[in-house]
Amino acid sequence: MKIQLLSFAALKEFFPSKQDLSLEGINTVSDLKSYLLGLKPDAEKLIKISRISVNQTIAKDSDLITEGAIVALLPPSSGG
Repeated sequence: MKIQLLSFAALKEFFPSKQDLSLEGINTVSDLKSYLLGLKPDAEKLIKISRISVNQTIAKDSDLITEGAIVALLPPSSGG
């Protein structure tokens, strides 16, 4: 399955801001989080507290990711 992964704020220290991924065996948001943790274990704390959107809708861990989805990693942020 191919998806586009967008990373924002502090997560850009670990992942490119935009990348195309070809994934095997990744079906849910939870699967994707596990995959990303395997790539960048140092990002664990941030990934665990981040929200994930799939096609511009905030997703639960159990939600499915479909072919061609645009998935965004949205860490908590503050600003002024």
